[in-house]
Amino acid sequence: MNFSESTVQLQHQGVKFSISVLEATNPKSLVVFAAGRGGSPTRHLPLLGAIADQGCTVIAPHFDMIPGQTPTKEQLDSRIGKLEIALTKHITPAAIPIIGIGHSIGATLLLALAGAKAMTFSGDIVETKFKSQFNGLVLLAPAVDFYLHPGALHTLNTGVYLRTGAKDTVTPPERTILFKQMLEKRHEVRFILDENAGHFSYMDQLPPNVEDIQPEREIFLSALASDVTEYIVTLN
Repeated sequence: MNFSESTVQLQHQGVKFSISVLEATNPKSLVVFAAGRGGSPTRHLPLLGAIADQGCTVIAPHFDMIPGQTPTKEQLDSRIGKLEIALTKHITPAAIPIIGIGHSIGATLLLALAGAKAMTFSGDIVETKFKSQFNGLVLLAPAVDFYLHPGALHTLNTGVYLRTGAKDTVTPPERTILFKQMLEKRHEVRFILDENAGHFSYMDQLPPNVEDIQPEREIFLSALASDVTEYIVTLN
């Protein structure tokens, strides 16, 4: 194992929150991971460990679970604020590449941090103060409805690795494909549609009372980690 693992406590608006840190020696890049609605990056630790083992420092804030199915502007703003604090804390003067990985609503957050303009279903704009350039985004089963309005992607500042399941009933693949078509007009996109995957197939540890429709989870997750890691290494 080529990294050390720890948990760091930071504050957002006077309230402490945790960040899982997988710190590489002399890191080649800084990878920030944003979890989905449940908020726990520990459900993705094997993936994050595989990335850190390739010489990347990984930071992964822990979020409170979003109680409803549709996040509000306030809930998105809170998570974005924590990501901004985590990134600002760990960006080094060496100016190594910054790469984002997000699952589900986590992908929504990272797109905002990378310059895209999110709009909630009630019409509220979600903004970020983060100014650093991303070198790439990995979006897994992304919640993209926030970015299907005109002009949403005009200010996005990076290329995207986009991956979703053909059997996803939470973030339907039809929406992701529409997002891809909008995205590839301006940005480099690597797109993979996993025929036997659902929304939770990209999680190493499933949420309580959730069964995955992916029939070969171990093989799928191993291949996923290998492919995502290979993509990230090309960005270093």
